[in-house]
Amino acid sequence: MKLLVISDIHSNIWALKTILDTVKNFDLLCCAGDLVDYGTAPAEAVDLLRQCSSQKLVQGNHDIHTVNIWKQDKYWNVPSQEYKWVHHNCRKLDEDRIHYLEQLPLHLTFEADGYVYMIQHQYDQTYGVIESRQQFDEYWKKYAAPEYGAAQKRRMIFGHSHRQCIHVLDQDMLWINPGSASYRRPDDSDKTAHYALIENGEIRLCRVPYDRGCLLEEAEKLNRIHGMMTTELQDFFFFFGDAKTSRDPLPSEHKK
Repeated sequence: MKLLVISDIHSNIWALKTILDTVKNFDLLCCAGDLVDYGTAPAEAVDLLRQCSSQKLVQGNHDIHTVNIWKQDKYWNVPSQEYKWVHHNCRKLDEDRIHYLEQLPLHLTFEADGYVYMIQHQYDQTYGVIESRQQFDEYWKKYAAPEYGAAQKRRMIFGHSHRQCIHVLDQDMLWINPGSASYRRPDDSDKTAHYALIENGEIRLCRVPYDRGCLLEEAEKLNRIHGMMTTELQDFFFFFGDAKTSRDPLPSEHKK
């Protein structure tokens, strides 16, 4: 069995399409949340994931935040220096897609190739990770489906941190983060789309370059009209452009 594992798409349809076009033949898509926010094409990203015939998807914190902002109707009359990508995303989503995001579970457990997998977006409310076998056992007992409580070969899939890794605690006890399909943390300048493949139980961490131009173009438009919070635009010029850091002056500021 071949599993495609992704996370943190963040409304980046171009990265998502590139991954799907690269992998093509897989039996199950596993997504550890954050389908939307901090990107420019939320509806397209949601729709493409919904089209996958075999999938295991969970809800991420940015999905929850986007749903809450949309339901509160707080995304139209926002001053430019308070306007964020979440507001931008809400304007491009409708009730059907919001409902889809809202109904996604927080965690899922399933079996594949003799291993039992649990998917959840984040371990805690910050960027904490599981460092010990005891932590792993306690977390498994709390969130795994009851029928898999006594499983011997256990693996967890997390997203959230955007840091691609395999953390081995024991021979049959590990957790994996496929990294973000969209962008890195500020201390990582890698611009590729990250994902993982698990084939017959063997895990491979993968990455692929993609065209970031459309995301940058939207940020450039908003920058020209001073239409968004400065820090939100600075993030984009770093993630999807050539800024050296996530707090470089915006291009217009260089000209002053």
